[in-house]
Amino acid sequence: MVYLQASIKLYPGKLQDFTELINTLLPTLGKHGWKLLGSYATMAGRLNTVVDWWELPAPDALQAALSDPEFGKYADRINSIVEDEVLSILTKLPIG
Repeated sequence: MVYLQASIKLYPGKLQDFTELINTLLPTLGKHGWKLLGSYATMAGRLNTVVDWWELPAPDALQAALSDPEFGKYADRINSIVEDEVLSILTKLPIG
């Protein structure tokens, strides 16, 4: 099990479109084992930013989902909503 942090800079006024997009993509991502743990919009800090936390079965689940032709159908829509994105794959530390 690994985790994916997606820090996403949206174009201004696109938060609602982003929410609708993620809800549309959930089944496609889910078939690759992705589980959305939470999606958060900034209230202070960098404006128009969303941070999504995902649980993935393995690091290669990222490439598997991004390579899925179903996901590719949304490329134009994604590009009209997302200005910039940073993806980080994380592992849980044995703390606590």
